[in-house]
Amino acid sequence: MKTILNNTFNQLVVIYTLIVLAISLGFLSKYTLQFHILAIILAIIGITSLKENNSSKTHYYLLAFAILAILVLRAIPYVTNSIPLGYDAGIYKYGIETNYLDNWILQGAFEPGFLYLMQFLHLFLSSTTILTYVLILFTLALGLVIYKTTEIYSNKTAAIISILLYAFSLIQFKTYTYMYYKNIIALTTALLTLYLIKKDSKFFILTAILTGIIHRPTFYILGLSYFVFTIINIKTKKFKKYFISGIIILILTSLFYLGKFQNQILIMFDPVLQGFAQPGESPGTFIDFSTYLYSTLAYLPLAILGFIHFIKKKDYNLIAIWALLSFIIVYFQFYFYNRFIIMLDIVLIILASIGFTQIKTKYIAIITILLILSAGIITTKEALNSKPLINNNELEAIQYLQTTESNSYVMSTSSLYSPYILGYSGRKTIAPGLFDYNQHNKSQWITFWTTNDLNQVKEFLNLYQKPLYIFIGSKQHDNLQQYNECFNLTYNKDNNKVYQYTC
Repeated sequence: MKTILNNTFNQLVVIYTLIVLAISLGFLSKYTLQFHILAIILAIIGITSLKENNSSKTHYYLLAFAILAILVLRAIPYVTNSIPLGYDAGIYKYGIETNYLDNWILQGAFEPGFLYLMQFLHLFLSSTTILTYVLILFTLALGLVIYKTTEIYSNKTAAIISILLYAFSLIQFKTYTYMYYKNIIALTTALLTLYLIKKDSKFFILTAILTGIIHRPTFYILGLSYFVFTIINIKTKKFKKYFISGIIILILTSLFYLGKFQNQILIMFDPVLQGFAQPGESPGTFIDFSTYLYSTLAYLPLAILGFIHFIKKKDYNLIAIWALLSFIIVYFQFYFYNRFIIMLDIVLIILASIGFTQIKTKYIAIITILLILSAGIITTKEALNSKPLINNNELEAIQYLQTTESNSYVMSTSSLYSPYILGYSGRKTIAPGLFDYNQHNKSQWITFWTTNDLNQVKEFLNLYQKPLYIFIGSKQHDNLQQYNECFNLTYNKDNNKVYQYTC
């Protein structure tokens, strides 16, 4: 019976691989439930094919290829473009360049460690370089850490596969194009923590602290995983070491949040607790779970195999614990659950690479090539289509605001342009629901956007100090042109406009 199941698995995995390739080429729809049912069935059958690890020679040219793929794919969007990708680009630029801390920064926009790191880099590099090429280097660093972490938890063959999967992962590429800078750096330090714990090095305390002061959600999943891991080891000789180290990590990390950064910890309690009481209320900005499931077709069954491999060996390590906890957070939609997809995907990549090495089939090389090719096609398409949210004409109009009076305020009437105005105007920015200077709620903004009554417009704007300029981008409807007596058009190019409020 086991021989029959093994042969069935070998045949099904080839069929499944060809289906995934057909999906990536657009011949089949990825939104088909049957494919995920097949993935689960494949994993169940594959349990019978699990074998013990056998170290194999690492093909270093594949490592070089993976490194090259990471760099090239992430550089493609900048071949004909110099504007940093992602909605948060302007916010990051402001955080790097500003010499003082606004309330919205202290409330949680930037963790202290990330601010210190960025401002140190800014001593030597421009903010644009930091937001583009340095970020690419951080994504490479994450890939290399994935490689080393997979190697120490499995073997070099799995390590090579893991970095290849990471290089072509659509989810990790989207993380990059969304410019989730803090996530990328913190995932690097978090995986280093897992690596150092496995290596039995005391330096994991340092990397854990770095995770905590760079990105709180990543520290949250790392901390939960570490807590469960410590409890599992309660009857071992290492329990005392893990327990004391955990206390040290919490204390030293907390020191960075004393004083002006303390609210970043205090404001977390309510939404996190609410997320458990009312799941689904605080998703965070990223793709949703159903979309993510369809993005994991290439390695979902193998990730399940990798997880089962550890369970069968009773190896309840931090990789397996991280995968289980992050899956629970995402699946049950607890606080910030969409953003935890990024963390879940990282460990699924590692587990899938381990699952690859556990398969008994002569087709493993072909399967590996086809699955990576499938992922590569999709991610390359994404890279070729990736571009900043604003174009050069819009950026030029925003940079014009730097020529206004040094004490002027600039109002953004669209959330699309708000981060860019903050980062590129050099002026105090008023934006709906963002930053320090907004004095209106959502309903008042809606009235301002929709009214044709000049008195209502004046009542809205008179709460702000002058000189006051209002930016209207080419993607917006201009409802101010009807009020000539109160608005002086100071810039008008390519349907991008800047008005000065004069009433």
